[in-house]
Amino acid sequence: MFTLGGRVQHAYRLRLTREATRICLLGAGLLLASLAPAPAQDPHAEIFTGLDASNNAVSGYLGAGFAFGKGLYAPGWRVRAIGALGRYDYRGTLFNAGADLGTTFDGDASYGAALVGYQFRADALIVKLFAGVEAEDQRISPRDPDNAVQGSAVGLKLVVESWLDLSPLWFLSADAAYGTAFQQYWSLARIGRRFGPRLSLGLEGGALGNEEYNAGRGGGFVRADLRAVELPSQAASPAIISKTNRAATCRSASIVPSETC
Repeated sequence: MFTLGGRVQHAYRLRLTREATRICLLGAGLLLASLAPAPAQDPHAEIFTGLDASNNAVSGYLGAGFAFGKGLYAPGWRVRAIGALGRYDYRGTLFNAGADLGTTFDGDASYGAALVGYQFRADALIVKLFAGVEAEDQRISPRDPDNAVQGSAVGLKLVVESWLDLSPLWFLSADAAYGTAFQQYWSLARIGRRFGPRLSLGLEGGALGNEEYNAGRGGGFVRADLRAVELPSQAASPAIISKTNRAATCRSASIVPSETC
């Protein structure tokens, strides 16, 4: 996603904790469910994915959702599963033999979440509320003794998403999420314009962080809606950020995928 400072993330590769793997198996099941035929006007399943890269970080995610009742666009219960992977590096120091040694730390991050939620709809306004379980794994080599965000954690995940059609062309969205695994939070607001039934462009901004850092982001986005597959750029991709922390670079990776309406 965005970078504000000096530590970010790098090429994503296959490495999940046991907890994240179990959660992502649900995502695989939902992906298979999304391949089932559904009426074009009233789909029940969706797939969303994203990829983000910076000078020293790459991350990607894949998720799927299924709506019960009358479908994705109607009020009702739904489930969602997301898996994400990332790799990053950052500069820091290690204390060795009485001296501080400049060191490059390489990190691998993996994330999975399974959520259940409900969608409310009133004319042009849509609000979704989700709650569930998340698992995250952060592996840093060499081990950084000053980085609290390392190892595996499982916790509660809360998500709220909203979408408002201002006109047939313009829309506004605002999303936020919080997870107890590494005390991670994420928020994003967007204003966009449709350039056809499947392509949208706009501006976005938000804040994110965990127990190691607080950061912000801003910029533009492109959103492509390909039938049941949504391919958002930047905004919904996992958040892998950097920010200056004390006198050193912030040492933490954050993968916070969130599907937007």
